[in-house]
Amino acid sequence: MTRLTTLLVASLVLGTIAVGVPATAKASSTTSTGNETTTAKVTLVGGDTSKPVSPKDPDGSGGEFPGDNLDPNNKGTGSTGDLTIDYASNLVFDENSYADGIITATATNNRAFVQISDRRYTGDGWQLMLTPSVLTGQSDSSKIYGDNASIEMGVTKFLASGATVSKYPHVTTSSTTRLPLGEMAKVGQADAGTGLGTWIYRLNYDTTEPTKLLVNGSQVSETQTYTGVLTWTLTDSLH
Repeated sequence: MTRLTTLLVASLVLGTIAVGVPATAKASSTTSTGNETTTAKVTLVGGDTSKPVSPKDPDGSGGEFPGDNLDPNNKGTGSTGDLTIDYASNLVFDENSYADGIITATATNNRAFVQISDRRYTGDGWQLMLTPSVLTGQSDSSKIYGDNASIEMGVTKFLASGATVSKYPHVTTSSTTRLPLGEMAKVGQADAGTGLGTWIYRLNYDTTEPTKLLVNGSQVSETQTYTGVLTWTLTDSLH
């Protein structure tokens, strides 16, 4: 069954290691040239998933998140469990061009990221989906959606939060991929055996190819603030 989570730094508890050895040794005049073997046993228990993973620095250092002055009240999702979205930035776009009937607005916070933690210890993989909602005018409640508006992802990447032995997830969009408002699209994936631990999905960090909002100018009824919601969805299914 596919599980959806909206909105490894692995810790191992080691059990007692029991090494079996002979209780007594019998003397012999014959020199042994064979190999002697012993056994070692250990019980490995995954870390505690009842507490949320705090937001980490999006530089990939593994340090605590110093905060984003353009998103100051965002303290993370507080999600608990073994597959979670721990943090998702709020984006603010400023209009910077109008050409050929298309309004282009660029995201202003260049420390934007989504943090994912996979503490399942199964290596089953996961997918990260994004649904940008329709835009609603705050003065007249007019809607902008579908072919009339889209999010252009820009350059994005995955970073491990601190040291990891897991292989990296991969981005499934290009810098020019446009996501129509109101439609869900896959933006990242961890294939089977990858993506264990805590990962940073960075966006809007490259000033040459930033995250953009593109709107057909004919759909703008008046000068006003338009707002929408970015819904990030994490699924434990690769299908």
